[in-house]
Amino acid sequence: MLERLEVKNLAVLEEVTLEFGPGLTVLTGETGAGKSVLVDALSLLLGERAEGMIRQGAEALLVTAWFDGRVFSRRVTNSRSIPRVDGEVVSLRELAEETSQHLTIHAQHAALTLLGRKAQRALLDALVDPALLQAYREAYTHHQTLLAEQERLEAAARERERRLDVLSFQIKEIDAAKIVPGEETELKREAEKLRHAESLRERVGLASSLLSGEHDSLGQIAQALKELKAAAKYDQGLGNLGRDLEAALDSLKAIARELEDYLESLEADPHRLETVEARLALLERLQRKYGDSLEEVLAFADSVRRELAELEGADQRLALLEREIEGSRQELWQRGQTLSKARAEAAEWLSREATREIRALGMPEARFRVELAALSEPGPEGLEEVYLFFSANPGIHEAPLEKAASGGELSRVMLALVLLTGVEAATVIFDEIDTGVGGEAAWQVAERLARLAQTRQVLVVTHLPQIAARAQRHFQVVKEKGRVQVHAIEGEERVRELARMLSGSYSQAALEHARELLAETPLIPPRRG
Repeated sequence: MLERLEVKNLAVLEEVTLEFGPGLTVLTGETGAGKSVLVDALSLLLGERAEGMIRQGAEALLVTAWFDGRVFSRRVTNSRSIPRVDGEVVSLRELAEETSQHLTIHAQHAALTLLGRKAQRALLDALVDPALLQAYREAYTHHQTLLAEQERLEAAARERERRLDVLSFQIKEIDAAKIVPGEETELKREAEKLRHAESLRERVGLASSLLSGEHDSLGQIAQALKELKAAAKYDQGLGNLGRDLEAALDSLKAIARELEDYLESLEADPHRLETVEARLALLERLQRKYGDSLEEVLAFADSVRRELAELEGADQRLALLEREIEGSRQELWQRGQTLSKARAEAAEWLSREATREIRALGMPEARFRVELAALSEPGPEGLEEVYLFFSANPGIHEAPLEKAASGGELSRVMLALVLLTGVEAATVIFDEIDTGVGGEAAWQVAERLARLAQTRQVLVVTHLPQIAARAQRHFQVVKEKGRVQVHAIEGEERVRELARMLSGSYSQAALEHARELLAETPLIPPRRG
């Protein structure tokens, strides 16, 4: 629901802030007062062009609307347009799509009625069991999935031999390497040791010599231990030090033995180094081609095996697919025909009931017809396209609704369709709905707008007092010194405005007539939610 609207510098409107509520709201004013300026403002949020709409002397116009707690705005300068949704800059298309979820405008411009093929189909489908639509869409999606797989396999089959050669080479190259996850780390460690074998021998040999060779550090420590043990006979406090030194000596002897073993096993092996470096080079080359790590190379090999299996089994899968596609095609046609039958019944009912409703809205000779045109191939939404045809006069042949109806006629047709089908956004705006309407038809239009306002927020630009009297909120649009002003009116102000609409004057008779109209008009409270 539209909760609040702020407009700045739009055409002759300098600035206005309006608060809205549920039910029926009307905007009235004298001819030329600019009653449609608020419709123009909201149409900008639906993506309408803004050329020539900035108020003279202003740098930019700004329209901001609050719908159900969300904020939609569009700022327009002479050089650019800045749409926003909840403060975030978006594209104009995104703004229009978001706004259209909350607002529909029926006015002079056909673009605002959203009467494209999709919208016309939605009008009819609102009368069809949703389960039939869902069943058809599922069947269509399944059928298209099978067709896509068939196309992919057929395309793959055309280059199958070349691809098989490539994949076979790749898997052969990877398998021949017999990769072991983690081996690269061990190989690098071994290569480092082999490359520095001489340096290792020199340094480890010196360490061994210092411990037990000519320097005989172990012998000196053993002598020190002997002396310490002798001293401990006279001072028992030296016993702990002796035991610690003895443990250290045992550890050093073990290290010396390990160094000797290491020196015996250490030898330069150019052939082994060559083998290790060649292995590392092979693994590096495979990683450059197939992955950043050995694990990724192995994962790539698994994917190649799957593709090989798919290609090698392509003929069998294609044969199976043909049978599946034929079955899905039959299922699609069956569900499509069921949907088509339901649509045909709904189209017959809507054609009859809409014609009756439209004739009651001031077009006694009007004809409305829903036509189903079969598609050459099943489409995503059914086996046919939906077209709405209309004629307001007996001597004029029926034509597509969006071309055959004037602004006022189109608004009244849409009012009838909304009431019959239940489609539309939560907020609906009608402009020019009362063009050429008077007498009994005016009461009929007013009654239907009030009925629609029970379930939706309805805004109407009108010159008919019959409609204005049914509203829960009444805004008066006046032009003062070349500028448009919009005021919420109630009480005696509203009585005077209705009197003006009734007779063009504020005579006592007109005022009494206006009070009678307000008193006699049944006020249907808007239904929330």
